[in-house]
Amino acid sequence: MDSLGSLNAFVRAAEARNFTVAGRQLGVSSSAIGKAVARMEERLGVRLLHRSTRSITLTAEGARFLERCRRIFAEIEAAELELSQTHETPRGTLRVALPLAGMLMMPTLVAFMRAYPEITLDLDFSDRVVDVIEEGFDAVVRFADAGDTRLMSRALGMYRRRLVASPASTGSVSAHDRSHQWLGPADVHDPREIIGQDRLRIPALC
Repeated sequence: MDSLGSLNAFVRAAEARNFTVAGRQLGVSSSAIGKAVARMEERLGVRLLHRSTRSITLTAEGARFLERCRRIFAEIEAAELELSQTHETPRGTLRVALPLAGMLMMPTLVAFMRAYPEITLDLDFSDRVVDVIEEGFDAVVRFADAGDTRLMSRALGMYRRRLVASPASTGSVSAHDRSHQWLGPADVHDPREIIGQDRLRIPALC
């Protein structure tokens, strides 16, 4: 038996006051229990059990050691229970990078927090290009195609842009079928070009 197995053998024997009963509980012979306890006593340099032909009793050192061993196994059981609950109930911190327009997703985020109260959201609102792996993000939401082939991506929905104009300015729109300078407010000094395109949206593929 390993160290943990020897501790378990000692605890079962000490609680049952019988090697045979302890062996039956662990599925081993009574001699295996006796040898495991004897090896542990030799390693520790102290006698833990008084043995007789009819029964076994704890020494003072054995009684103190038994209490410590019980606490050890209680901690192990608690750790296993905590891990199993973590597996069943999601918990921890979820770090998510969102675009500045991601504030529009707040109702969805609030619903998520209500559904998973054990999860803490760490949100980063920015339009910058993030390194998901290096910066430790668990998820990133962007209005673009995923450029990093190391990542898995999923379309969350469609983001529509709309070009609007006053009725008075639309009279010659049909003639604007080529690239031309973008016309905007006087304080906008960033020239852009727009190209009219027809697009087909297939909901089943979104």
